[in-house]
Amino acid sequence: MQKQYTFHLIPNAHLDPVWLWDWREGMNEGLATVRSVLKLMRQFPELTFIRGEASIYQYVERHEPGLFAEIKKMVKAGRWEVVGGTYVQSDTNMTGTETLAHQLGTAQRYFRSRFGRPATSAWWPDSFGHSAGLPELLAEAGLENLAVSRPEPHILQLPKAALWWRAKSGKKLLLWRMPLGWYGAGREEVKPRLDAHLEHAPELGLRNVGVFIGLGDHGGGPCVKQLEDVRAWAKAHPEVDVRYSTLGRFFAALRTEGDLPEYEGELNFCLRGCYTSVAKQKRLYRQAEGEIVRAQAVDAAVGATLGAKQPADLAAAWDDVAFNSFHDILPGTALERAMGEQQQSLHAAIHRCARVNEDALRRLSQAVDTTVPQPAGKLDKSSKIHVVSMSELFAMMMRNVYMYEPISPVFHQDY
Repeated sequence: MQKQYTFHLIPNAHLDPVWLWDWREGMNEGLATVRSVLKLMRQFPELTFIRGEASIYQYVERHEPGLFAEIKKMVKAGRWEVVGGTYVQSDTNMTGTETLAHQLGTAQRYFRSRFGRPATSAWWPDSFGHSAGLPELLAEAGLENLAVSRPEPHILQLPKAALWWRAKSGKKLLLWRMPLGWYGAGREEVKPRLDAHLEHAPELGLRNVGVFIGLGDHGGGPCVKQLEDVRAWAKAHPEVDVRYSTLGRFFAALRTEGDLPEYEGELNFCLRGCYTSVAKQKRLYRQAEGEIVRAQAVDAAVGATLGAKQPADLAAAWDDVAFNSFHDILPGTALERAMGEQQQSLHAAIHRCARVNEDALRRLSQAVDTTVPQPAGKLDKSSKIHVVSMSELFAMMMRNVYMYEPISPVFHQDY
């Protein structure tokens, strides 16, 4: 029988590392999900899986190296695809461009070092909207495709579920906006999901259709019930080629569909209230972003002037800020207790930047000859003068320039 459509089943386990739980529970759920999925892969040899977010891979590698080694084997076998290309699945409207670039650069270097190649498909199914400049950043990071679910069709009409999303510069990537359902599926949702996609397939105007399954929001991945339902549905619908796939294979198939429309502009907005909630978190986050950029600039300027010194290591501060750009932290949609802990991590990032600034300015002040002639005569014994060195004064002046801090009096006279 001639197959009318190919349904690319893409099992996934969307995981919010912070939402209605804190980062500890979120990351531990990442470990549990990996165990569960690898067990299912042994039981169902046809099963594939996608996983994004370098921060989760790093956690697995650090705490369960055996599981991480098994992931690498599945990646090599083509059954597990590393997707996303980011440190976390961040907000893509409020996050600064510098932080998004760090997200992509850090994650892609990590994926290349661990799996031999970077991700080629971006994965932002749960972010609350996508800024118009995103195709430019993703393309520069080596990403060719992007899968999203938001904003939904009733919020933003697009020419087609699959299209080329183009930046102002002309760079573009292939986009899939999920036309039906969401990125996960409940235990009883798979058959109705497949039925709905078959019913609406003529409207999509595509031979290849992506169908996402797997328990979501708190990890989990696909379950036995879902996989058994897939087998039963495929047997009952011989007119559809139902296959387990990956984002890479699905997007490769979409490229054979012929001319797809182009779209330029924002993919916004949904859940608008998140852009004004928990202002304290947003303000602290923006301060941390600014302090890192400032600390890098001060350190680089001093290094360029004096030379012969490794740039300051701000990786930990960057990772703190990148993690806090997650789409349930920065928008202010996570549990209050969890948000409090995330604010602590931002304070830690700011403090790291302060230390880098101080070290750089101290080095600069010590390189400047600030000696002055010894004053002649004797000081009036009725005066008490507290004197700091000129290098101290110079360092404090530089702090005022770079850190916008008031200079405390350095010559204090008591009568």
